[in-house]
Amino acid sequence: MAKKRINVYVDGFNLYHSALQRTYPDCRWLNLVELSKRMINPKTEEIQTVYYFSAITSWVPDRAKKQLSYIHALRSVGVVDILGKFSIRDRKCPLCLQRFQFHEEKKTDINIAITILADAVEDKFDTALLLSGDSDLAPVTEKLHQLRPGKKIGILVPKWQPANHIKQHADFHKTIQAKDFKKSLLPEQVTYNGNIITAPAGWLPKPDLI
Repeated sequence: MAKKRINVYVDGFNLYHSALQRTYPDCRWLNLVELSKRMINPKTEEIQTVYYFSAITSWVPDRAKKQLSYIHALRSVGVVDILGKFSIRDRKCPLCLQRFQFHEEKKTDINIAITILADAVEDKFDTALLLSGDSDLAPVTEKLHQLRPGKKIGILVPKWQPANHIKQHADFHKTIQAKDFKKSLLPEQVTYNGNIITAPAGWLPKPDLI
């Protein structure tokens, strides 16, 4: 009996802010393929494609360099990255009435939505796993069920992220535990396109803590 085909769609910003920024900063060198494998039943399911959606903070060179290193490391294990961008927006402070500029991330949500729906229409998966608690993505689950009623979508979130709204619209949800992050790390050095890429300092646990 053929195994069910699983595609995984990782909302990079949601994952970072919900889990990696403060709770597990030493798991930022995360192997999304290995993490995805921990979320399925290998006897009946198999991973087809893991997507990573994010954008580069180009106005902060050091941070951008680390992000690019991570993206290249993900490519080395077969992850497909789809990048949005940041745009500069004006905003007025309601208290002091001063105007200021800020960077707003664009396209990630729409990129995720388009990719899931396109893959569904092209029959590239039986089940989609969406790693995000962003309620703005709830309509994607509704549209998927309308376009391809036979397809299923599950939500993956860390245990402390409620994500109740988007869970209500999905077929099921799974909780990512602490051990899943800690046991799904890339090696300190990986090779991509003949270049050795080293994890940024602090992105991996110290050897005696693994």
